[in-house]
Amino acid sequence: MVTVQELPRHGVLASITEGQFLSALASAPEPLSRAEIAEQTRISKPAISEAAKRLTEHGIISTTGTRRGGRGGVATLFEINGRRAHSVALALAPSKISVRAVGMDNKPVFDAEHEVNLDIARSDVIAIAKDLLAKASEAADSPLEAICVSVANPVDPRTGDTVSLENSAFAAGRFNAVQELGIRAPSIVVDNDVNWATLAERHLGAMAGEDNFVYIYMGDGLGAGLFLGGALQRGHRGLAGEIGYLRDLDGLDLTQGLAAHGFGRGASYGLDSRAVTGPPASRPSADLELAMQRVAHHVANIVTLLNPRAVVLGGPLTKQKAVPKLIEAQVARLVISPVEVTTGSFAPLDGAGFEAHRLARRAFGF
Repeated sequence: MVTVQELPRHGVLASITEGQFLSALASAPEPLSRAEIAEQTRISKPAISEAAKRLTEHGIISTTGTRRGGRGGVATLFEINGRRAHSVALALAPSKISVRAVGMDNKPVFDAEHEVNLDIARSDVIAIAKDLLAKASEAADSPLEAICVSVANPVDPRTGDTVSLENSAFAAGRFNAVQELGIRAPSIVVDNDVNWATLAERHLGAMAGEDNFVYIYMGDGLGAGLFLGGALQRGHRGLAGEIGYLRDLDGLDLTQGLAAHGFGRGASYGLDSRAVTGPPASRPSADLELAMQRVAHHVANIVTLLNPRAVVLGGPLTKQKAVPKLIEAQVARLVISPVEVTTGSFAPLDGAGFEAHRLARRAFGF
């Protein structure tokens, strides 16, 4: 993850009281009164009333009606003002470009994707992404506070540039997204797609609260997210987890090996997720089994080397029901210590969206 830019928090919201006020509203399923917020935060009612006044004046919260309270009184209800600012997640991938924007209340204001050909040109990727970002901005109609960008290429954590490799499953995505797309926001973060999917599983999915696991992505490309010791490991140049380049004894890397079993794009390097996610009967079982043996061999070696508690399998290819079962069975046979193998359900866009909203919230003190 590369934080390209991050500005200080808004000074008006630096107080602990206001932060707890906003956190209470953000976690509530419905609007709250000042008395309810005071009860939840254990902050005095006068202090909460003062915070409500300041937050309302600065447009961070808004009133949304009333509710009859105790002793015959009427309580004013408050909620996060979704139109105060918004956050954006952008995902650049070989088969589609996606953008999602949410308001400060975490409610969607824009969600769209544009399917593309695997041989798309770099200039077309840039043009489509710019168009989607412009539409998201128009739909949100509020200041952009944070944006997180997911790129289906390794990203150098020191610079935010994609790392150029001889073979790439997404050659058209090899560019500095912030510079080429003209992105401007107080907080900007760029990372590769597999890392974002890993973080999504860590915060939203199967690995919530887990500090040691490996995420294996199988789609238009291959990759691994290494979440170890409570942190995502990226390596010196952002190349940690690039399992598609691991070599087999036949001289093929893992991507080429799967392509040899019918999962490739013809003459181009990489996989075609749309070609491999059809009905199970569309692919001979022998090819599928041999391909998953290759994957499981490398997954088992990663497990032996890093000793994670669990392995999460994700990406379009795992939607073939036989895939997780084949890998799990092979891994169990090859590892020296038992490891849980499960299937994830979150995409890179989910991880980028989670982090973008978190950064936007943090800018306002909650």
